[in-house]
Amino acid sequence: MSFAADIIAEAQAQNEPVAWVTGTGSIFFPPDLCSRGVDLTAVVVIRVHGETDSLMAAEWLVRSGAMGLVIVDLGVHGNITDASLGRLLKLAERNLCAVLFLSNKQGQDNSLGSRISLRGHITRSGTGPFLVDIRTTRDKRSNSGSRQSRWYHGPSGMH
Repeated sequence: MSFAADIIAEAQAQNEPVAWVTGTGSIFFPPDLCSRGVDLTAVVVIRVHGETDSLMAAEWLVRSGAMGLVIVDLGVHGNITDASLGRLLKLAERNLCAVLFLSNKQGQDNSLGSRISLRGHITRSGTGPFLVDIRTTRDKRSNSGSRQSRWYHGPSGMH
């Protein structure tokens, strides 16, 4: 969640409209995102029922051309067809929109699909101030993997 908040703040710094779509039973804790510099008044939040509706909402948002970043929170699911990913990819390229999928998968689990161009795995260590390792496990645009670490001092609901 901390890393996603950073991505939202970066998009907002570039004046890009941001949407968060979730079909899971939970959602981010708003004060946590505010503490990371996210302007919540400028984030469209859409809660739907399930993965299929999440993908449909994401597709509508990207198709509109009004968004710069769409985050799709899949939770523990992540059984998306390549056809759905292909449609989103074409729309995102045409409308200059980034689509970020969040899922609870392990590093050795399969990716969401073959159309995913960049896949990362995030691990956290410690409590209180905590270290987050972000490791690129797949990058279609570059042959090299990357790894970076960031320290976060987020509130208790942030991790």
